[in-house]
Amino acid sequence: MLKKQEETNNEEVSSEKAIYTEQKVWRYRGNPLIEALPPIFEQDQVIEMMSSVPEFQHGEDLSPNQRYHLIPAILQYYQGQIEHLDLEQRISACIRQSYVHRNPMDIERTKRAYESYRALKEGKFLKEYSNNINQVGIGFTIIGLSGVGKTTAIKRVLNNYTQVIKHERYNNRLFTFTQISWIILDCPHDGTIKGLCASFFSKLDSLLGSNYLYTFGRRNNSISAMLQKIVSLCELFGIGLLVIDEIQHLSTSKNGGADNMLSFFVTLVNTIGVAVILVGTNKAAPILQKEFRQARRGSGQGDMVWDRMRNDETWKLFISGLWEFQWTKKFVKLTPELNDLIYDKSQGIVDIAIKLFMVSQIRAISIGAEKLTVRIINDVYKDSFKLVKPMLDALRSGELSQIALYEDLAPVNFEMEFEKYRASINMKEKIYIQNKIQENRASKKQETLLEQVRKIFITMEYNLKDIDDAITKSLQAEGNDIDKLTLIKNTSVYLMDVETNKKSSLNRRKTLKRSSNSNLLLKFVEEAKENKTPIYDYLVEKNIIRKPSSEDWR
Repeated sequence: MLKKQEETNNEEVSSEKAIYTEQKVWRYRGNPLIEALPPIFEQDQVIEMMSSVPEFQHGEDLSPNQRYHLIPAILQYYQGQIEHLDLEQRISACIRQSYVHRNPMDIERTKRAYESYRALKEGKFLKEYSNNINQVGIGFTIIGLSGVGKTTAIKRVLNNYTQVIKHERYNNRLFTFTQISWIILDCPHDGTIKGLCASFFSKLDSLLGSNYLYTFGRRNNSISAMLQKIVSLCELFGIGLLVIDEIQHLSTSKNGGADNMLSFFVTLVNTIGVAVILVGTNKAAPILQKEFRQARRGSGQGDMVWDRMRNDETWKLFISGLWEFQWTKKFVKLTPELNDLIYDKSQGIVDIAIKLFMVSQIRAISIGAEKLTVRIINDVYKDSFKLVKPMLDALRSGELSQIALYEDLAPVNFEMEFEKYRASINMKEKIYIQNKIQENRASKKQETLLEQVRKIFITMEYNLKDIDDAITKSLQAEGNDIDKLTLIKNTSVYLMDVETNKKSSLNRRKTLKRSSNSNLLLKFVEEAKENKTPIYDYLVEKNIIRKPSSEDWR
């Protein structure tokens, strides 16, 4: 048994309390479902809300791997266009017009809502409904290539409309109602009506915390019963706009499924008044020439053909804004050559242009070039955009017969391309780290060798500064790869020269003694080498040096 609406909503996932705005358009006054919507936007507001830029942090001081994490932020870049003004106006009108004849303050409308609830509760079909006002078909279709930005634009517009609105009181009267202003569904890949119904119930469950999918989406429920439940739920929750994306999938539907689904959309539009927008690629055009266009006669909306950009001022505005977000170490100015190259490779398709720009950057970083070049962009297009190349070639030719061969544009697997180049970056990072480790090991090994040699000459009472100077000269003469025996020999020679140059008689006596010791040292070093005995141990054994005690290092 279904709960009443006010009870069903106690598990709502996301909703906002209704805030009513006085309407300047007289047809919208006194209707809480319209007054709870945002005000009608002006054109400058639309351009602002449709545009967005990513937060930019220059990559000069960041490692390649860190910049890899920043480049995907370019996907947030969005440039408002003239088409967006048209789209926003259409959607704004659709939602509001769908509510004009569904005012819950109207007695007939209240009666209708109660009938919807009863029909759901008792599992009955909702009777055919028509009011005294001729219902005009509300909605339109959007047709265009994949990647030109149809779905993104629709979502950006609708995100300015609170999706779930909770009404409690209106004009000092109790008014408990949950309104869903819009829903977007993807047409199932198999084009089946059952799949679409299941998506609808699942979407409601995610918005309301309900369990309609379990209740109405069971396999044993007939398609007609599911469709009737959707009609009732649209009434019950005051759904204003239903957007069906990927409508081209209807072409895969068998046994008249496409016609049946379109007929259902007609029912929603003409019987209840729910606005319906169908979105698809060029493949969907023949399907939409049928009943849905006829159902919307007199609506005045017309269809939208969302074309790719032309290489004009709109494109230049788009690409010049995008070009600012370079995370390579060397910033490259946008030249006419680069502008035309990006356009040629993307053919004005926004999704292709952005991903080509992004993958080119990650490639420039991965190979160490650290700047965008014509060659890198060409190489990325050749290597990473193979699936879309035939379609882009057809668009480039301008031949309709060639374009018709490709029903849709294959998506670019952006994540896969990024992962491919990230592996290269990671390998460079690993090599860099490995080299650092080896350098550190060599440095530590050299430090150990220097300390051992220094300790030998300290025990022979040479001046520490003279010892370090002698060792430094030995390293300069032989290089850092000098072996221990050679270092001892050379250091000894340098120290003997230092002592020879000292003038005082006291130092002279010490010099003779140390010179004798140095000659003896060289003799024992050679003997240690012949006996394959560690030099340090052999010198201790011959009493040339002594093991330093802990007192020596305090």
